[in-house]
Amino acid sequence: AALRPNAQWLGRVIDCFGEPLDGGSALPQGPRRQLLNGSPPPAHARARLGERLQLGVRAIDSFCALRRGQRVGLFAGSGVGKSVLLSMLAKGAAADVIVIGMLGERGREVREFIEDTLGEAGLRRAVVVVATSDEPALRRRQAAYAALAVAEYFRDEGKAVLCLLDSVTRFAMAQREIGLAAGEPPATRGYPPTAFAELPKLL
Repeated sequence: AALRPNAQWLGRVIDCFGEPLDGGSALPQGPRRQLLNGSPPPAHARARLGERLQLGVRAIDSFCALRRGQRVGLFAGSGVGKSVLLSMLAKGAAADVIVIGMLGERGREVREFIEDTLGEAGLRRAVVVVATSDEPALRRRQAAYAALAVAEYFRDEGKAVLCLLDSVTRFAMAQREIGLAAGEPPATRGYPPTAFAELPKLL
């Protein structure tokens, strides 16, 4: 499976197949196919971490400075402000493009995040990939890979990209549903073996 991202996807909300969810016009297709689960570059060819990345959140920039190319996990309980922090990063980070994958969110929360938390200014330079909690587990899993495919497209175009996935936990839960439905035995905490195989592929 593949997408054909285009620079005109900025400011749009799409599903895991690259179809618009915001009621706007059809999305123009780019000339290049971007694989949803393409192979990562070999270890010896991967770039080292770049210069310091300003995220626009003073507490993080002061006490937990990040660099371009770095991956970070944000872990907290429900209702403590993870999504609000992600919106602050989307609005304030020194990046050209923000790609946000919203996996397993409730439908009402998606609209609240886009309209109130992210806002018009944040959406202007973002692509939001959505698969709500009522959608099949296969679509929720694919939304994560679709978000990465869009981010990789803009990276290959020479843009500085910040990719946010909310959340990896719900990606693992979707894979658990898929694995158990396929007859896999539950292992650690009820997750089947494929859940632990898919996470390193995603990350």
